[in-house]
Amino acid sequence: MTRPGRSWSIVVRLSASYALITIALLSLFGAFLYWSLKESLEVTARNTLADKISVMREILTERPNDQEALEEEVQWESTARRQSVYYSRLVQENGALVIQSAGAQSLIPPLSACPPPAPEDRPIGETQEFHPAPGQTLLVSSAGATASGAGKPAADQRFIYTVALDVTTERHILNDYRNKLLLVLVAGSVVSAVAGTYVARRGIRPIQEISAAAHRITANVLAERVGSTAWPRELASLATEFDAMLQRLEDSFRRLSQFSADIAHELRTPVNNLMGEAEVALRRERSSGEYARVIASSLEEYHRLAELIDSLLFLARAENADLSLHKTWFQVTDELGQLLSYHELQATELEIKLSLFGDAQLFADSSLFRRAISNVVTNALKHTPPGGSVSVEVYPQRDIVKILVKDDGTGIPAEHLPRLFDRFYRVDSSRTTSVAGTGLGLAIVKSIVDLHGGSVTIQSEPGKGTVVTFEFPSLPGVKREPETQPALRV
Repeated sequence: MTRPGRSWSIVVRLSASYALITIALLSLFGAFLYWSLKESLEVTARNTLADKISVMREILTERPNDQEALEEEVQWESTARRQSVYYSRLVQENGALVIQSAGAQSLIPPLSACPPPAPEDRPIGETQEFHPAPGQTLLVSSAGATASGAGKPAADQRFIYTVALDVTTERHILNDYRNKLLLVLVAGSVVSAVAGTYVARRGIRPIQEISAAAHRITANVLAERVGSTAWPRELASLATEFDAMLQRLEDSFRRLSQFSADIAHELRTPVNNLMGEAEVALRRERSSGEYARVIASSLEEYHRLAELIDSLLFLARAENADLSLHKTWFQVTDELGQLLSYHELQATELEIKLSLFGDAQLFADSSLFRRAISNVVTNALKHTPPGGSVSVEVYPQRDIVKILVKDDGTGIPAEHLPRLFDRFYRVDSSRTTSVAGTGLGLAIVKSIVDLHGGSVTIQSEPGKGTVVTFEFPSLPGVKREPETQPALRV
């Protein structure tokens, strides 16, 4: 058995995300600032070295015999600076020492260990760090120089000038800056994690409130809604959909309760009738004819119960998608013609005219199609006075087949129209009782049409009649028949 993975709370995930983002940003910014400071200090140090080399080259070029200028630059200038302390050494090309600053002998490495001298056309060559003592850092660079003119030093003699700049203070500044950046990184990460946790908890508080509201909702308390609060935009749609679900559940519970009560009521009447007739028949001895009448009366109630149970089973299967459809192509006129022929005898007895107009091809379950139309036609015949008419009209259209069942009967008051397809709903003495007086006829009609992906509507006006409109979907590209055909009297 596979164990489910560890689940982290949203607060932990958000806090960790905030902390990681903060660490990444602070690390990038800190690295950039550290690199910028380091580059700035290195550029400043190289410029200082280049400046010293340039001064020495100028002295050797313009005043090669000025020993005082050489001593001032090499011995006095380096010791006079409090900042940018440097040490220098001037040697001939063959390695003979000309002059050096105080302390240079122990601090500046031998010429062989120094970087290669830069040619005279370059202000500065390579630089290299040396550590003559613990905690001390020197940046060393060498450059070539040529003395011109007569006297000492010799004319046109080449020299190598080595300068060592003490950058210990700069390195301390850089290290201190790095340590402070690390401190900021650690402190910022901690603050980000704490602040992220606080923000995340406040952020998910509406979710907790929705959960609390959902926890309060039970089968007995379905009227409460969560959408009455001004939720954040991201949760507004969730609250709306949750309320819509609650509304559907409430409607379903209400219909289920009403349905259960209606079933109990519908079953109680025939059961009481059967019990009453049986009790009366058993009070004393009766003749075989009397027993036969009791059995015949009971048989009618049995039939009514069977019809009721069959209708309920049909509706239950239709709602749970357990009812399989056997769709085939058929001519609507053929099916409706057989259906109206079945009702012809009843119509003749009631002196009602039955008629059929139009035709079309339809891809549907023919048996369920006939059952839906038959329920409506039965209702129309029951509530049409003698001398009236009931017509069935078929109109093929672009994507649907429209079927209208019209009668000029008593009509239905407007306040009843929205509930005509509810189970067990009756207008008065059962306008909608097309199936053995159970009040399920139009509910079955609605279920059949829904199974086919169609729709059914009812328009009625008291005293003027009723029109029931079916719309069944048809496949595109189906060959259409003319809109209407000559009337067919059934």
